[in-house]
Amino acid sequence: MGDAFGSTTFRPASSRGWLWMVALILMLGVSLLPLLDPAIAAEEGVVVLWITAGFMVPLITFFLATLASLPAMRYELTTDSLLISCGPLLRYRVSYADIVDVRRLDLTPSLWSSMRFPGLALWSVHYADVGAVRMCATRMANGIIVISTASRRYGITPAEGDRFIGMLLAMLPPEAA
Repeated sequence: MGDAFGSTTFRPASSRGWLWMVALILMLGVSLLPLLDPAIAAEEGVVVLWITAGFMVPLITFFLATLASLPAMRYELTTDSLLISCGPLLRYRVSYADIVDVRRLDLTPSLWSSMRFPGLALWSVHYADVGAVRMCATRMANGIIVISTASRRYGITPAEGDRFIGMLLAMLPPEAA
């Protein structure tokens, strides 16, 4: 959809990747359940539990913030650049002048990644066949639109992929398209 400033916003393809985030939050939250027992303060293991809480609470908070940001995921074609965002946590701005290639690829996941689940891939994710890709996608490997610049790759999954590619290619300078 367009707006008064000449930009067009695309929503990501639907996904159930958020379920993985919920499951992860619940699994991490289980490690904090012993802290709810009032008798635990008298036991020797309480220090270990508080150290665990010191690691788990920030991690759970981060995953909750990520989960809350997922509905705000979008890809916006502005007058001079592509804006890829997922709430306040992830934001990439790619100038049309910097884009050298746009193609839809099936990527090969590697063992190394930052945030990659079936149905969700965020931040820089390493793939065996193309290297690091800055992802903001509702799929982790199949049918990813990969936008390449001279130094970076970006992976996205707009719901209207063909329309997005057509509009993006129309925005590129003639020598890039």
